[in-house]
Amino acid sequence: MNGTINAIITEVNNKLEDIARSVVLHEIEKENDALIRQHKEKFLEALDSPQQHQPNWHQWGIVTHTKNFMHMYDNEVRAHLQAWGKLAEIEAHFSDTIDGIPKGKLIYLGILLHDIGKFRKNYSKVLNMRVVYTFNRHEIYSQQIIQNDLYVLLHDRYGLTDRQIEYVAMCARYHFELGFIREIGKKSKHGYSAAFANSDTFKEAICSALPSFEDYKIEVGVLFLADSCAKTDVAFEERSDREIRDELSARKLNPKLIQAVRQKPVNIEVAKCYLDVVC
Repeated sequence: MNGTINAIITEVNNKLEDIARSVVLHEIEKENDALIRQHKEKFLEALDSPQQHQPNWHQWGIVTHTKNFMHMYDNEVRAHLQAWGKLAEIEAHFSDTIDGIPKGKLIYLGILLHDIGKFRKNYSKVLNMRVVYTFNRHEIYSQQIIQNDLYVLLHDRYGLTDRQIEYVAMCARYHFELGFIREIGKKSKHGYSAAFANSDTFKEAICSALPSFEDYKIEVGVLFLADSCAKTDVAFEERSDREIRDELSARKLNPKLIQAVRQKPVNIEVAKCYLDVVC
């Protein structure tokens, strides 16, 4: 199917849960531990459950989060970039083409597949044979799945070139780079805060990390921004913790989601300060 890029984006969006299901099924097939296999089978049964997606930090399951990510990229991210005076420069970057398709179109496939690696959960047994999981390295798994497991779909069915597939994979690979900078902020005198984002420590961390993703520096900023905005729709709006908890309670949301609500404005400031450094 050598369709237009818009048709490809639409079809991948529509097939996203099926693609995710195929990843989990593959993980089940190769699992030898009976208890962990049971957990993977439960994951398959509730693929888009918030309980399967670090519910203290994500209001929605992985698939719904991804759909919201794309919506935020089209709307809230654009509004922030406009307010920061960055929109024209960033749109110019995304007008560059890879084998005839603009980066601004290919990035949508990177958005849709950015968390596909989360369906390859890292399960382990702890005390009393309790099974826990993490999403560590999920961005690397996303890259690998796009370039390997999904190669036939993207190349043979959709007609994407190797360079286009590589761009999509690298968008997924680098979408969480600023999340790693967060760990430096936590250890700084400011903590992970707006003050950290505006500090020399933050600028030094960015300049140190930049060589590893120089070719994707714009993508790193806008993808982190959109991802952060898509963790919850509970607004911060300078409210007290009590007010936020009251809203979470009224909406029957996980009370620990307040962590994501509180962190969202810091993430936005981090994205802004990052783009000030690289643009």
